[in-house]
Amino acid sequence: MTHGRTFSASSLGAIINPQDVAHGLYEDNPLAGLIEGFCVAPAGGELESRPVVHVELRPGVRLSAVEADRLALACQQGVLRQLAAGCRDFLPSPADCPSAHEVAITLHGYGTGPFAS
Repeated sequence: MTHGRTFSASSLGAIINPQDVAHGLYEDNPLAGLIEGFCVAPAGGELESRPVVHVELRPGVRLSAVEADRLALACQQGVLRQLAAGCRDFLPSPADCPSAHEVAITLHGYGTGPFAS
């Protein structure tokens, strides 16, 4: 498992650790075998509070749109479940802001996007 450029990120004051993301991506995910690695970055630059988990696919993996959506959803659900269980500061507050603790998942082919070179 490769982690690329992984660092702790913050979402509205909650620290998101790479270990929590890794557990969320790989544990109980039947599609985890498609994942080569990941990195976490702010969605829209340093001032954006919502993180994006960039997921690199293994070499040679090609997914249809339906398969990619299934993998992204499984990854997102796993990461959110892990963060809710392991990060006391990461408590969704739908009444205040339904998207306050969203975690976006972006899939990349092997060696592309933030994993290039």
